[in-house]
Amino acid sequence: MSLRSPLPRRAWQPAVAALAIAMGFSAAPARAQDASPAPLGLKDSDGGLSPASPPPPGSASDNPQPDAQETTNAQNDAQPKKPIRRKPPPLAALLPYKKAQRAGLPGGPPAFDPAKTPPPTVAALPPIPVKHRPPVDDKPFDPVGIMAGDFKLLPTIEEDVGYASNPSFLSGPTKGSTYESTQAGLGFQSDWARDELKGSFIGGYTDYFNAHQADSPNGSGTIDGRLDVSRDFSVDGEGRFSIATQTPGSVTLPTGVVLSGNERPLVETYGATLGGVQKFGDLAISLHGTLDRTDYENATLADGSSENLASDDFTAWGLRARAAYQISPIISPFIETVIDMRRYDEAVDFTGYERNSNGALGRAGVTLALTGQLTGEASLGYGERQYQDARLPDLHAPLVDASLIWSATPLTTVTLKTSTTLADTTNAGDSGAVSRGYTIDVSHALLRNFTIGASAGYATDVYAGAPLHDATTSFGLHADYNVTRDIVLRASANHTQFTSSAPGNNYIANVFMLGLRFQR
Repeated sequence: MSLRSPLPRRAWQPAVAALAIAMGFSAAPARAQDASPAPLGLKDSDGGLSPASPPPPGSASDNPQPDAQETTNAQNDAQPKKPIRRKPPPLAALLPYKKAQRAGLPGGPPAFDPAKTPPPTVAALPPIPVKHRPPVDDKPFDPVGIMAGDFKLLPTIEEDVGYASNPSFLSGPTKGSTYESTQAGLGFQSDWARDELKGSFIGGYTDYFNAHQADSPNGSGTIDGRLDVSRDFSVDGEGRFSIATQTPGSVTLPTGVVLSGNERPLVETYGATLGGVQKFGDLAISLHGTLDRTDYENATLADGSSENLASDDFTAWGLRARAAYQISPIISPFIETVIDMRRYDEAVDFTGYERNSNGALGRAGVTLALTGQLTGEASLGYGERQYQDARLPDLHAPLVDASLIWSATPLTTVTLKTSTTLADTTNAGDSGAVSRGYTIDVSHALLRNFTIGASAGYATDVYAGAPLHDATTSFGLHADYNVTRDIVLRASANHTQFTSSAPGNNYIANVFMLGLRFQR
């Protein structure tokens, strides 16, 4: 008899059922792996399955046994295809934008070159900006003028006081006098792209406090204009006038006469020039006509009689032709010829002579334009004048004319002038006189606003028809101090000596002057 009784049937039946269920669950996954997934099929319009639908159960193709290759292709076709990823286009390069560095944002340009970055212990000082000096003004005290539309006006006024040892320029012992002189002037210059108009006027009066017979007015003026018709042709003209007083020794006064103590006789001249210039490359040809009028005031002599100088009033017509060739901007040689005739208001003057005459002259010279060194014009020539009265000899002489400015140094300027004229006279039996003048002036700038200078002059008159000649020698010193551009202090001293072959005409005169000039 066994010690253990067998388990009752009720006890082991549940255990067997549980084991069977567990084995069924374990075999289900293996069968699922061998089965092909049935694709989802769609029904067509007749209610049948689409080609993609699995065949109905019970058909011949039910549970087929495909080969391995077909199984692999079917699995590949059944798997969903992955989308193709394309490489995106590259992004544009980052560019520095304005003010990024100032705002503390990335992407801006470097504030400084790292290679030039100073050590951390050294402060970087900003560079000192270079100061640009203004250009040097060669004439810092010249007047700047006043603009009135298209014209620049240059007004001036000068007040002088001084002393003259011989106010009337008389021979023998004389009495000096203090004097006061007032001069006023106006210059103008057009500011046009083409054409030109310019001019200057000056007038004044000198009052001698102790010798009123020597009081004298003076004045002069010119107006020049140019009209550019074309690039190579221009028309130009000039108007001019002059008012002055005659003194003993003047060519137009009879030699040997002594003026009275009343006043100095006046001489007035008016004139005009009109012509044109035509250029042919470097060759320029000009032709101008001239018209001048000269009026004399009668002179009162020392014996109380009157000298009829008004009978010597005359009008002169002239024609001037000139050809110049510009070899370079520095030098231009030229030739010039002038013909003229003088016609007096009275055919016979108070001495009984006919003074009408015809004249001609020719000269050759050169124009220089060495800026900063030598500028001006110089010429040599010959002139002749023939008179209608057979008793009056012809007047002829070589002509020497020059006006040159030489800049010896930046501070020193030398001015040379010489001129030759054939002047009529009122002496009985004398047709005229050959007048020559030579002057030199040297100016030196001690300071930019202080200039001193010295001048010397020599003039001669040689008469035709009589053994008569005279000479005038002069020396002078002058100084200009520019207080400002508009105010100038002036001082001068001059010595003049006149000698003549005619007795009783020699004189010496010394003049001292201190003045104040206002200019704009």
